[in-house]
Amino acid sequence: MEQHKDARSLIIRKRPSLLARLRRVLILFVLWIITGFIIYINVCFLLGVYSDALVSDYLVLNLSLHLYKTLAVLVIIVTAVITLFGTLHINALKRRAIHREQNNA
Repeated sequence: MEQHKDARSLIIRKRPSLLARLRRVLILFVLWIITGFIIYINVCFLLGVYSDALVSDYLVLNLSLHLYKTLAVLVIIVTAVITLFGTLHINALKRRAIHREQNNA
């Protein structure tokens, strides 16, 4: 007779501490604020809305077409690397699970 195990009981997850979760939330929040600000500056320049503050921010951030191309290539490379490592990790976990199933049988 085959035993059915609850799939959730087979997954071991470590819950991060409250401090670790708050730190992660703060970092992501700051990154999204910076991203939104950069998008705001670019949209203003594309629409022809100029002010001294926007021009100085634009110059401080050194925004340029060359930078956009470089960042786009960087995003594509990082996405590919994360996808590759994620796929390799998931396949390794599947192989390990199959090996454990065979050992327990």
